[in-house]
Amino acid sequence: MKPIRMLLAAGVALACMSAAHAGDAYPSGPIRLVVPFPAGGGTDILARELARELDRQWRQPVIVENRPGAGGAIGAAAVASAKPDGYTMLMTTAGVSAINPSLYKSLSYDPDAQFTPVSRVAATVFGVLVHPSLNVDSIRELIALARSKPGMLTFGSAGNGAAGHLPGELFKSMAQIDIRHVPYRGTSPALNDLLGGQISMMFAILGPATPYIKSGKVKLLATTGAARAASFPDVPTVAEAGLPGYVADEWWGVAAPKGTPREVVGKWNAAMQAYVARPEVRQKLIGNGYEPAADSVEAFSALIAADKKKWGKVVRDAAVTID
Repeated sequence: MKPIRMLLAAGVALACMSAAHAGDAYPSGPIRLVVPFPAGGGTDILARELARELDRQWRQPVIVENRPGAGGAIGAAAVASAKPDGYTMLMTTAGVSAINPSLYKSLSYDPDAQFTPVSRVAATVFGVLVHPSLNVDSIRELIALARSKPGMLTFGSAGNGAAGHLPGELFKSMAQIDIRHVPYRGTSPALNDLLGGQISMMFAILGPATPYIKSGKVKLLATTGAARAASFPDVPTVAEAGLPGYVADEWWGVAAPKGTPREVVGKWNAAMQAYVARPEVRQKLIGNGYEPAADSVEAFSALIAADKKKWGKVVRDAAVTID
């Protein structure tokens, strides 16, 4: 009987060692990074850049999988129900993690209950763009014009609750002006109508708008961050230019299904911190209108909570809802 007991003990010890090794060895196979938006957009581009970096660091394939639909809800719900082992992760945004719970009457996932935030990878601000025919050169002049012509100015966005809409609603509220929202099916058609003068203005993510700003086809009056944008350091913020306290930005990051081991979340966080610290990565992000961004898990969680509170109020005040 003694040899049997020794064999059993050895088997238990081996199993424990294997389990420990498996945890230390993460990742030991392919990883899915789910993008809840179509291929080719900003979220997808950032995810693919991050995936290439993780391939390099970990020598395991990180496969980007697009699961678009319902403002990011389809992809987010798929990750929320995945096994929390670090092999299915979500490329998330401020909209997916902080805004959708207030925006949608019924949501197929719960960002708080079903996800652990990992870190941001990039952030950006919006540019307050106006058509040259508007004949304004500052935020103060824009506000004065809007007050003199209530309901006459229009601002476009990528759609109800989408990029550019809520920053516009916040601007309206804080400036106490009446400008009409015109929703489009995406940023590109809205930008096209701004270029053609069909709408007066737009709160646009800087990346896609940068060529038109540099060519002079639209005027950039201000940017919407807490600090000036690295890509346009000579352009004031909205707060500097006449509306103190105004801040609106967008960010992209990674979230894990709730229950993912702390060690795995920590490994992702460390890899993302290393990625955005590389000078060539920072230069590329800034050149494309993004700000490199990385956080501790705790700081990222606090940011999501703050954004949820801030944008939830804007959604309620503007009575914006999506079925």
